[in-house]
Amino acid sequence: MPKRVVPIVLAGTILLTCWQLYGAGAIRLSEAEIDTKLFALKPLPKVHYFWPPSPELSSRRLYELARITHSLCVSGEGATEQHVDNCVYTCARVNKTAPDIKVSLGVNFSPWHRRFGKKLPPTDRGPTYQKEIGYFEERARMVKQWVEQSNKKYGSDVKIGAITLDSERFYVKSGDESWNEGIREALDAIHIKARSIFPGARIEWYGRGIARAAGGDGWAKTRIWTGKEIKAPLSCSLYTIAEIERTRETFRRTCKLADMLSIYDVTPWVALAAGYRRSLLKMQDWDCDWSYDIMYSYMIGAELNIKWYGDRPERFAPYNRAKVIIFYPRPFDKRTPGWARHFIAYVRGATGVKELKDLGYEE
Repeated sequence: MPKRVVPIVLAGTILLTCWQLYGAGAIRLSEAEIDTKLFALKPLPKVHYFWPPSPELSSRRLYELARITHSLCVSGEGATEQHVDNCVYTCARVNKTAPDIKVSLGVNFSPWHRRFGKKLPPTDRGPTYQKEIGYFEERARMVKQWVEQSNKKYGSDVKIGAITLDSERFYVKSGDESWNEGIREALDAIHIKARSIFPGARIEWYGRGIARAAGGDGWAKTRIWTGKEIKAPLSCSLYTIAEIERTRETFRRTCKLADMLSIYDVTPWVALAAGYRRSLLKMQDWDCDWSYDIMYSYMIGAELNIKWYGDRPERFAPYNRAKVIIFYPRPFDKRTPGWARHFIAYVRGATGVKELKDLGYEE
């Protein structure tokens, strides 16, 4: 064989292998195709919240997102009155169709990232500590007031169903009780405020569970919480959907930790068309545009939502303990161009629709 042919053959082999492992990354649905396929989807069996999408999302996409997931989500710190009003209006429209599960709002906050001094330890109780709590309360009450005003305006009763909290400002230190107690106290201060302002909502914290680790047996409790905080649903990041057994084991181990803490609910945060990919230089790298095989999005949709899978925890995972599910990255994010395609596959898996060929999947 001439030497000049070898690189071509090798390149072809590499491309084929990559396609088999990660799916046909070049496949992209047109905007019209996405809208058509979203319209045909059945509503999900469980409520799904998500990282707040762009306020510029079209009214058609917003409606379909609300209808399918049973929620719309806004940023507690960044939303405007007009944006909240639009979400309440859209939720009310869907609820007028008498869905089996009423659409509710999710409000997302990132506490301890806004006013608290960036270089201060978690034990600091100076002026920026109080400013952080005050800012959270101010914005939370403002969003609540906007929702009440819009409900009055439209004659609706759209509820705030969940407060989703992502605080990655502090990290636990082994053997430093004072430091760790400072973390617990700061996180609980926000939890108490959230509960007092939104008494009927779920309080969902990101990253309170088990994740892959570089040392030990390869697993560890996440370090952004102490384990002694006010009890709330635990959570785990299912950010490697293409590695199905790692995904299941992450949920199983988080459920075991929840049992130790006498907590039942475990909320998975699911990354579609994105996630942590293996890396040669370190354990993993985040990829906003991971074109893995859509069958894995279909499978996790089925396993998380269909009771048959949760009834077989030894074979799959105890997924019936997931009362709600949260998506990250945000829906229709331009940085994750394959999200819509994977979301469509996920919903079809969750609703038992056995069709993926139109999404580029070949048996």
